[in-house]
Order: sequence, then structure tokens, then C-alpha cells
Amino acid sequence: MRHITRKNIRLIILTLLGFVCFWALRSSGMKAEPFFQIGALRIPSSTKSGILSGILSLIYILLIFTDYKIGFRIGLGMNIIATVYLLFTMIMSHSIVSMPGMVTNIVSIVTLLTIYSFYSRLSVSNMTDYITKQGNRRSYVKEINEHIEAKKSFTLAYIELEDFKHTNDVYGIQTGDYLIKKTAEKISSILDKKDKMFRITGSKLAILFEPGESPEERLKSVIMSDTIIVPSDDGKTEITCTVNLGAGLVYSHPPYNYTKTASSILRNAETALAATRNLADHKICIFNENMQNTDEKQREAEFLVKEALIHKYFYLVYQPQFTTDDKKLRGFETLIRCRKPDCSIVSPVEFIPAAERSNLIMKIDDFVLQTAMTEFKPVLENDENDIIISINISAKTMSSRDFISRLTKILEETQFPPEKLELEITEYSFSESMETTISNIKQLRDLGVKIALDDFGTGYTSIKTLMTLPINLLKIDKSLIDDIETSQSMRDVVDSVIYMGHVMNCEVISEGVEKEAQLDILREHKCDFIQGFVWGKPIDFEDAKNMCSQEEFGI
Repeated sequence: MRHITRKNIRLIILTLLGFVCFWALRSSGMKAEPFFQIGALRIPSSTKSGILSGILSLIYILLIFTDYKIGFRIGLGMNIIATVYLLFTMIMSHSIVSMPGMVTNIVSIVTLLTIYSFYSRLSVSNMTDYITKQGNRRSYVKEINEHIEAKKSFTLAYIELEDFKHTNDVYGIQTGDYLIKKTAEKISSILDKKDKMFRITGSKLAILFEPGESPEERLKSVIMSDTIIVPSDDGKTEITCTVNLGAGLVYSHPPYNYTKTASSILRNAETALAATRNLADHKICIFNENMQNTDEKQREAEFLVKEALIHKYFYLVYQPQFTTDDKKLRGFETLIRCRKPDCSIVSPVEFIPAAERSNLIMKIDDFVLQTAMTEFKPVLENDENDIIISINISAKTMSSRDFISRLTKILEETQFPPEKLELEITEYSFSESMETTISNIKQLRDLGVKIALDDFGTGYTSIKTLMTLPINLLKIDKSLIDDIETSQSMRDVVDSVIYMGHVMNCEVISEGVEKEAQLDILREHKCDFIQGFVWGKPIDFEDAKNMCSQEEFGI
């Protein structure tokens, strides 16, 4: 009986009650007595029949409220049987005594039809997405929960239309709606009659596959780059859009436990979908338990970041930067650390990647900017040296449209001199939204803020693009420095990077310098600055403040 849902149990109980009432109504109609006795109380038989007819009408309504499709069929069937029986009784007895019951049944039939019609229209409206004419998220939850409760096997595919937000931003919402509609039509071509599609969010669709042909094989025919011609708003021009899809698959089979819900299955599918973003083609990924562990770690890391921001677990350390020739202090790179209440230190490696996969990284960036500028503002007022405070900025922050206004607000609140601030970005920043990122960089330079390109030599941004950017500093990645003592080819690469930086009118700093031999080679190749353990490890603010007052550091 475990495969019977609670809704079906309610339908069975109401149906049995209906037949009991019908049997009692039929039995009372077969007796000729005009009255029946309950103790000293004499009640007309017609009153009893009216009560039973009223209860039957209520049962019909409860049936349709329980399940407007199945309940309607059961209620209508019972009503028709009762009506036919009353009509037969009237004909055989040549009496119209049962006429009130006939009227009641006819009214019940009209009521059932009215409620059914209302529910049909309401169901279409509440369960259907306006753009794709497929099911919406409410419909998805209903269908999946019914499959789980009934212990049915199924497969869920979660499909994302990539770059959808960019399309909406550039071409408008109507173009985005047209794309998602055409994409849904394309996916519909691979579905069987029993399969169902749902639009979960703006750019994401879910498909419920019933057992049958491999969903993975069917999806391969649609998960590929395609171009769609979209009519413009004015109707005079056409827009060619490239459509890229990715799909995360979850195979669900009985037995199910209490943790399986529509939301948990969708979350697993979304985890698999996220893994497809690293695939070159046929972006289909099947969920497995290892992914679930990764997803749980992601949520744990996000929770840690939220707690750290609220309860101030985060603090900053500063790694000094020096001129290569004479070891003069250039400034400090700001690094974030996390100390939990039990005094254990959480490495940035554990929470920064998770924060970068969510919007929490922007809150971390704001915290670092606010804290570093607040701490160093008094130091810079009394410092005769030209100290630079360098702060790493994530790709999401640099590509956000409101970043300049947020930074300007922090500068005004802290009264920090913008010419003493340097923001470090990576080449990956240009992959988020190149237009917005480049615009933000130019606005930052107009404010007087310096720009450093971090991890230079490991990215894929074109040299032509880099040449057009107002960058002050190039940072050579540590991975290029590690082998310069033993590898002539690596020394040549580093020499080329330094030369390229100078051609771009940038100063060059090498990070991760740990040995005197590495330092000598960088000095020989005219690298302007260095940072690393060879001359200075990350230190707390008090030590950094004291270092600012030093005049000599010795070589």
C-alpha cells in the first residue's frame, strides 16, 4: 500500500462514504413508511432523504477539491448513478416524491461542472509558464513530489541557456523571451508524450523524463551551439544570437527516503549543471555522490563567510613590496585571513573559491576595502614615503555595474587618498563582462586609483586588449618564478614578460620570490619591484605601521 499517495487515500475514503450515503438513501426510499422513529422523535422520511442528499452533494464537492480531475470523474459518475436511480424509482412508482432529490442531483451536477471548469482554467494559469507555455516551478514541485510519493523511477534534466543575462542586457527582455521560447520548442522535439518540461527560472528549464530511451543520448542532439535569428523590436532588422546549452542529469530510483524532495533533486541537478561549465562540448553531466559532497562543502563555506562577515572573524595581514635595486618600501599587498571563535585559522583557499562562485565575494571585497583604508588612513597622513596599499578585487566585483559608486562611497567615508590605492585584478576579470570591466577600469583611473594586473603570464587576454588598458603595474605570477634558477627557457619567458610590461609603460613586480638567487636574476632582468618571503612575510597591521616609519631595510 506504500505506493498509494495520501491524496488517493482521501479519494478512496470519500468515494466509500459516498456509496454508503447512496445505499442509505436507496434503502430509505424502498420503505413505504412516511416517518421513522428515533426514540420519541418522529422524523419525516423526506427529511432523512434530504439530509443524505445534502451529504452526498458535500462529498461530491470534497472529491473535486481533493483532485479536480479524478474527483470530478468519481463525483460525476456517482451523481449520474443516483440521478438514474431516482428517475427509475419515479417511473416505476408513478410518483414524484423523489423529485426534490432529482433537483438536488441536477444542482450538484451543475456545481461540479462549474467548479471543474474554474479549476481547469486556474490550473492552466497557475501551472503554466507564460513564455514557453510549459509547466512552471509550481508544476515542477507538484509532479516531482507525486513521483517520489508514488515511488516511481524518473530522470530529471536541468538545462541552462548560457549568457542569457547578457542577451537581455544587450538586446532587451523581448529578445530573451524569444530565445527561451525557441529553445523550449527545440527541446520539445526530443521528448516523448509522457515527458514533461518546466521553466524554473528565467534561463533554466527542467525536464522530467519517464523511464525509456536514454535521456542523455536524446539531449546530445540539442545540447550544442546553435544560432537563432531574432526579430528586433522595430521589426525592420534581425539579430543573430548564439545559443549554448548545458544540462545536469539526476537519475532517481526507489526506494526514496525522507530527504528526497523536489527541491533537493533540483539542487543536485543544478550541481551537475554547474560542472558542465568546464566542458568544451556536449555539456551534459550526470550527478554523483562526489558532487553532492562538493556541493555540501560549497554551502558550508558560504555559511562560514556569512558568519565571518557578521561576527567579524575576518582580519587583514599585509605583505610588504620593495624596490628590487635598493630595497625601499613600495607598499603592501592586503591579504584576508579568517580566525574562528575557537582560534583556529581558516585558509583563504577554503572560503575564497566558494565565495567567488556566489555573490559573497563582493561583500568580502567591500570588507577588505573598508578595513584596509580605515586602518591605513592615519598612517598615510603621517608618512613621508609614497606608500601604496594594494588590494585584490574579484572578477565579479570589477565587472559589477555599481562597483564605482560603492568604492567612491568608501573613499568618501574613510577620506583615503585614491592615489595611494592600487586595485589588483586578474585577466579572468575580462571574461565576466569585458565592456563593464574596461569601463570601470577607466573610471578608476579617472579617480586617481592605480590598477595592477595580477598573475600576468598565466591568462589568455589578448595583448591588443591589454595595450589599450590604463594599467600601472604588471604582477608576474609565482609559477613563472619558481624555476628561473634552473631553466634558461623560463628565464627567457620572465625576461620577455618584464620587457612587455615596460613596452606597455607599466612597472613590473614579481610575487612569490623566496630565494636570493631568484632575486639576483630578477634584478638582472630589470624587474622593478618584488614581494615574497625572501624580504618579507605577511604581517599584521601594527608591524606594517611600524615598517612604514623605517628608513632603511638593508639588502
